[in-house]
Amino acid sequence: MKKSITHKALFDHIDRCRSNGLAPVYLFTGEEQYFADRALAVITEKALAGAPRDFNLDVFYGKDAKAADVAAQASTLPMMAERRLVILKEADKLRDLKEIKEYLKAPSPDCVLILLAMGADRSKERALSDMLPESAVFAHFWRPRDYEIPDIVQKLVRASGFTIDRGAVAYISETLSGNIALIEAELNKVFNLLGERRHVKEEDVRESVGDFGLPAVFELSDAAAAGNASKAVETLEKLLRDGEEPLKLLAILSGNWRKMAAGEKPAGGWGGNKSPARKMSDGEIARAFGSLMKADRELKGSPVPPRLVMERLVLELSGAV
Repeated sequence: MKKSITHKALFDHIDRCRSNGLAPVYLFTGEEQYFADRALAVITEKALAGAPRDFNLDVFYGKDAKAADVAAQASTLPMMAERRLVILKEADKLRDLKEIKEYLKAPSPDCVLILLAMGADRSKERALSDMLPESAVFAHFWRPRDYEIPDIVQKLVRASGFTIDRGAVAYISETLSGNIALIEAELNKVFNLLGERRHVKEEDVRESVGDFGLPAVFELSDAAAAGNASKAVETLEKLLRDGEEPLKLLAILSGNWRKMAAGEKPAGGWGGNKSPARKMSDGEIARAFGSLMKADRELKGSPVPPRLVMERLVLELSGAV
């Protein structure tokens, strides 16, 4: 199995590469979709800089694609460009990897092939990584730890040409609990409200992000952790009626459950108790994170109504289903 690198190492690699210095194959796996989306956008810009994309970019989805078609496109010469770019999303859902495996024995120097298998289980991740040539780059995007989020917030702010108070960093890190895409979106809202000012204060963040129904969200998290499904669903319905966004609810739930899994006190406390009324096993914790990841994917790219996604998530977290 080819060894994976971190998102930081991947972006260092990309920064060093010009269009003709990119690797012929990339494999992206893991839980943090934000890093994968950023890497995909940056590589696309580098690989196809100045090239006509209609003739040199092909995107496939594993559940619908045939490996032979992906390999054939990757082997096709670029048109009026130095490189082709072929992207296979949901690579772990491809039914037969035979032709991809053959292509990877000698990948075309005129193509960049990107395989994405975000959220794939370890066996499928291993099957894909085992096929990679030495020239390939394999990045596994772990979800950032809570202690890493403030630094990421600072980097996002600096990249946009702003500075920010420590209190503002702490507030947005705690409130949005590690959902980087959501943090970036909320920061952009703050930037737009500042006018000519280039420094973000804590009051700016509080005004834009708001208190976001935090006490009720913590009640929801506590009820689910205690196995009180009816209370959890009732609290969820109230939050949704009040206009709270499902992605924000998911961000805080994810942050709280990460802390509970680590044995830490979650943001907002335990609803007045010292600990959840229901002792969760390692298996229950693993299933909870699977449910949280599934809800994240569905909210971002599924036709299922967000309300139904959240209701099912809360029932699963509560142990009711």
